[in-house]
Formats: sequence, structure tokens, C-alpha cells
Amino acid sequence: MAYSQEISRDQRGAFIFLVDQSKSMNTTFGVDDNGQTISRAQVVADALNRTLDELINRCMRDEGVRDYFDIGVIGYGRTNRAEFCWLGNLAGRSLVPISEVAENADTIEEETTIMVRGQPVVERVAVSRWVAPVAVESTPMNGALRLAQSILEPWISANPGSFPPAVINITDGMANDVDSDEELLATARRLTGLKTKDGHVLLMNCHISGGDDAPVVFPSSAGQLPDDTYARLLFEMSSELSGRHRAIICELFERDLKTTPTLRGMAFNADAVALVKLLDIGTRPAIVFNQAAEDSSRDRTTEFEQ
Repeated sequence: MAYSQEISRDQRGAFIFLVDQSKSMNTTFGVDDNGQTISRAQVVADALNRTLDELINRCMRDEGVRDYFDIGVIGYGRTNRAEFCWLGNLAGRSLVPISEVAENADTIEEETTIMVRGQPVVERVAVSRWVAPVAVESTPMNGALRLAQSILEPWISANPGSFPPAVINITDGMANDVDSDEELLATARRLTGLKTKDGHVLLMNCHISGGDDAPVVFPSSAGQLPDDTYARLLFEMSSELSGRHRAIICELFERDLKTTPTLRGMAFNADAVALVKLLDIGTRPAIVFNQAAEDSSRDRTTEFEQ
């Protein structure tokens, strides 16, 4: 595998986030920074909104946000089919250039508690949102994967030399729009069968049900997972990660890079911290921009215009 193409405005990247919006996502998942109980849906929405905000920051330059990425967010479970679930002015859109994502944030104020000289102080801060917490219906995950494939096929045709798109799926349960695990696995493999000249589409899966089994994050083999059919299915669905991802994971998790030849892009029974880490690591290779080439191109353009 290659996965070495640097990202620029001429060779942009793409991320599609798949978000489970089934009824079970309303289950309490933990507590927030203020000690209030928080649902799985809220934890996922908060983590995804922070990730989008971070992607925008990575693309910020003196002249504004550069279009290094196209972004899509697919929700599945609000109805019995998968659909893009942007808030506000982006509603109804599919893949959106990152500059337009930045321009169309739904900004709200939230209370947060900070410590000042050892004393808790409540203050109001502005928070950008693009995705709302939703927990309504069933789990049409297969439809979400198929929708992602249908969107990425023309994107890859238009961007054949780009770093391969990444699809990050966050769920708390099993798909109920398939007749067998094999059907879901086949859909996942059709998605990851798509490729640019730089490599195949990457699919990462984050399972957040909060069961009794210990969390497993970025396993290198199925043997590291519990004896659970669904855990093994997620492993088979998930992509083997690129060398860029593997180096980052080994550094953050203090694993030996030399003795860790492969890693899968998945987390099973993840907590909120593992969810944030998967989102962060899943988008981390996007930090590497072909900045020198872009600056050189801009200088040549300026000289020509003069």
C-alpha cells in the first residue's frame, strides 16, 4: 500500500463520517465535564463537532480556510434509511468543501466549568456545531456504507491521484438492514475496494456500546478481541491502516513500531476517550500538507500576474 500522497488544494482529501442515530443511542453513556449524564448520541455529536472544528483549524491560512478536504456526514437511524445529516444551511448537501463547512457552523453558547485559583468558575463559551445528537429509529448501517460508496465513486474519478478517502463509522449496535453478517461484510469490502492511485479507501469502525468486555483499540489481530461474533465482524470490515496511521498509533499508545507490522482501524466497546482518539488518529494524516509546493505555485502565479 502507498498512502503517501501529500494533501493540497490540487490533491485534496475526503472524509465521510457515518453516525448511528438509532434509538439505543439515547442510552446514557457517561457524564460530561459538568457532572451531568450524557447520552451516546450526545457524546458522538460532541466528538464529531470537535473533529470538524479541528479539521477547519488545520486548513486555516492567512487568507482564510483552504479547501484541502471535502467532508460528508451520513446519519443512519433517524429514519429507516441513511441520509446526509448536516445542520442549518448545509442541510441536504452531501460532500462539502471544508471552507463551506467553516462558513456554515451553527454556533451556540454552552456553560462550562473551569478552575480559577483552585475554585470552579462557570463561564459561557461559543461552540460550533454541524451535527446534532439524534436517537430515533433502527440501524440501517448497510445503507450508510452503500451511500458512502455511491458518493465516493464519482469523487475518486474526479480526484484519482489523491490520498485515499477515509470513512469513519460510529455505532453502538448491529446493522438491521441485512439478512446476514456476510452481506454487511460484502458491502464494506465493496466500499474499501474503491481506490485512488495512492491506495484503497480506508474504513474505520468505532463500537461504543459500553458492555462488560474490556475496550480494544486498533487491534493487530482478531485474537486480541473478545470471543464475540460482532467484534470479529467489525475487525473483518475495518481496513488495515497505512504506515502514517501506524506510526502515530504506536507513538501515542507506546507500542513498538518494529513489532507491530499491521493494525486495523477499529475500536470495540470504546469509551468516550477511545472515540476521540479514533477520530483524531483517523484524520491525523491530513496534517501533512504539500505546503512548499503550494507556496511555490502561489509565487509563480503572483509573478505571472505582475
